[in-house]
Amino acid sequence: MKGRTSRAAKIAAHLRKYLLAYVLLTILVALPIGHYGAEFFASHKSLVKNVILLLAIGTLLPSMIQLRASELGKELRAKPKEIALALVLALIITPLLAMLLADYMGHKVIGVGYVAANAVPASSASLAYVMIAEGNLELATVLVLLSVVASLVLAPVYVGVYAQTVNMNLPLPVLAKSVTIALLVPLLLGQAIRRYMVRRAARALLVSGNDRLRCREELQAYLAGRPHIGDVLEKLEEAMECVEERIIKSVKPLLSLWTLVFMLMLIFVLIASKAELLIEKPIIAAHIIVAQVTIYVAVIALLIIASRALKICYKDHMAIAFISLTKNQSVAAAMAVLAIGPTAALPAALIPAIQPVIAVLYISAAPYIKKVLGETS
Repeated sequence: MKGRTSRAAKIAAHLRKYLLAYVLLTILVALPIGHYGAEFFASHKSLVKNVILLLAIGTLLPSMIQLRASELGKELRAKPKEIALALVLALIITPLLAMLLADYMGHKVIGVGYVAANAVPASSASLAYVMIAEGNLELATVLVLLSVVASLVLAPVYVGVYAQTVNMNLPLPVLAKSVTIALLVPLLLGQAIRRYMVRRAARALLVSGNDRLRCREELQAYLAGRPHIGDVLEKLEEAMECVEERIIKSVKPLLSLWTLVFMLMLIFVLIASKAELLIEKPIIAAHIIVAQVTIYVAVIALLIIASRALKICYKDHMAIAFISLTKNQSVAAAMAVLAIGPTAALPAALIPAIQPVIAVLYISAAPYIKKVLGETS
């Protein structure tokens, strides 16, 4: 198992390092295959739709397994202004900017899909960027959780409102159902796996004494002091969480590899299924990219101004930045396909080619950002 995990870690690290290149390669391979296989995609629309949905949920599931709901209360009390700023940027400013820019797509279905791509939450994959940038991981985890919950309500509202402005009939119940399938099902499944499978394994390790992660040793040392029963239960829960986190950490390379492979397969199917449209109208792809870069620039500018005004430190700033900038395009793809069709999912296929570039550039700008925020180290 250890050797397999080590190989998975190396492959996942390679894919993350060259993610932009692999995304572009996937798109370049998908375009000719989709062009010459246009008849197949046209005659198997239902099959293509179901494959996209399964790949989207598969891409999202590892992120949902890694989410820790227990982190929510502590950070909510400790960082109210930081959380408020992040939610305003991610769940209000970004979708509203997307609604303004969607009119310039030249295709109303793709415009609706573009709004969906910017109304979805961040994923726990965004935490990797926060970690590399030495940001506040605890705050970032809470922001992911809150954005997931809030998007269950807000995403269908934004998409429904924009659809009405372009005379598309998208009933709110249809949109709500699509978000429920695309987001709530993986969330519940992921948390169920974490709670029952991972927690059961943690309990077995803790009870059997086979735990080599020092969590059990710390618990035994504490119990030797004959503490109060209420404190014992609290300490036992801490030990369980300790083992649980170590188990998640040990399988994280496999989860990361799973996510990256499924994401590339999802992008391939999305692009191949609409290759004819992209080849006939390449300007659509250009519009999506330019619009998305515009949103990134606007959000970064607003975040820097707000961080200075509210005296938000560098670590918290970086947590807010990556949760605001990086969206879970698997959710957007599933939502768009379920509510409208594969055409609406094109933005969700193209945006993953931009997100890593912006993230790496922002990480590289860390010394300048620290200086702007008044931090010298």
